[in-house]
Amino acid sequence: MSGGAVVHADVAAARLSVVTADLVEIRRAKAELDAREAYALAEAARVADEWAIAEGTRSEADLARRAVAAELAAALRVSDRTVQRQMADAERMIEAFPDTVASLTAGKISIAHARVIVDAGARITRPELRAEYEDSVLPYAEAESASRLRPVAKRRAEWFLDETIQERHTAANTLRHVRVTDLDDGMAELAVTGSAVLIHGIHNRLTQMAHEVTDADTATIQHARDTLTTTRKATTRDTGPGEPTSGRGTAAEQAEAHLEELLSNRRTIDAIRADLLADMLLTADPTAHTGTTGTGLAAIHATVQVTVPVLSLLGTPVEDPFDATTLTGHGPIHPDTARTLAGHAPGWDRILTHPITGDVLTVDRYQPSNEMRRTLRIRDQHCRFPGCRQPATRTDLDHTIDWQHGGTTTTTNLAHLCRRHHTLKHHTPWTVTQKPGGTLEWTSPTGRHYTDHPTSRIHFTTDPETDTPTHTPAPF
Repeated sequence: MSGGAVVHADVAAARLSVVTADLVEIRRAKAELDAREAYALAEAARVADEWAIAEGTRSEADLARRAVAAELAAALRVSDRTVQRQMADAERMIEAFPDTVASLTAGKISIAHARVIVDAGARITRPELRAEYEDSVLPYAEAESASRLRPVAKRRAEWFLDETIQERHTAANTLRHVRVTDLDDGMAELAVTGSAVLIHGIHNRLTQMAHEVTDADTATIQHARDTLTTTRKATTRDTGPGEPTSGRGTAAEQAEAHLEELLSNRRTIDAIRADLLADMLLTADPTAHTGTTGTGLAAIHATVQVTVPVLSLLGTPVEDPFDATTLTGHGPIHPDTARTLAGHAPGWDRILTHPITGDVLTVDRYQPSNEMRRTLRIRDQHCRFPGCRQPATRTDLDHTIDWQHGGTTTTTNLAHLCRRHHTLKHHTPWTVTQKPGGTLEWTSPTGRHYTDHPTSRIHFTTDPETDTPTHTPAPF
């Protein structure tokens, strides 16, 4: 790089540093404003309640809130239903989650983080347990994105609920259903509500099948391109340049038309998933895409990943919410569901975790596979760029220190990166180093440092001191 180019890069980095600092301050100020708005909306709710009391009866509370919401909505030029819902949400956050509001006011978290904390903890009925829940998740919220916070908050809140996951899942599972919603332009939406393990398994299997179809379509298109090239060469060789091509010209035109048709009919992964689901539900036969050999799509099984703490195998009572049986990407699940998976699902993984550090100790699989890839997939769970939640199954395994630069193919030099952040690492000034335990330290072009810890290591070591419901460990 020439001297002029270096100077230009330094100037660009300096400008980027200023922009970054400005945006950080803007987001901090915005968080403070969001907190002020929450206080104002909660106050509006209190005004409505006092108004109803002044009228002589609490039965008018809903009408009073509607009236106040309508007043605010007219002034803000938004829906009064939206304002009434925001009033209720703000009231809940201000009254039940004061530490979260304080962190929002200080600009340490965003309103998105606050909503995740409130939504996950809303079912915790005892104030002292809610406060303990807040204290445990706020440090994580202040260091991670809202999307990464969501599963962590759900798992932590699980510990403080009055009913166990077994009891709640049993009740909720009786409400499983399928519904149809009509849309515009001749479309409709099919929605299925059911056990998280089954729904995630369905989506995973559809995704694997969709990629199989995409690979087959790509091969078909490449074959059509090769056919067109061969036909054109044969036409030129047999007739000579500028001479009439008769039938061979028609063959080339047909090959070109066939290629154009294939290209125009290419589908997105989402579209293929939808088509496959329709095929399987209407025909009960996914081999409509690949013939009737029982290979290809029909041979694909969903992969479901369940984490089991090592102490639960020894019969030790569960003493922390992170010692619960967990479906990766969702949260706690019923132990009976995990046992069913262990007995019947060929794609089931059993992961034993350290009781203190949360590190992965061993990974067993009932059907053989690449152990290193499997262990890293369990450790990382998603792309390891700060804030990214792309599942590990849809990412690349990247050498932290490049292979050509002496990097080794070991678990201490590999991490999952989605294609976007894999490209970012190799083709921009962003750099990364891997520390013990799989921790990644990223350095931005402006010199800022960001630390990303493996999800599998997130573990709360301080147990709640307040009496909590007894949770029965999964008897694996």
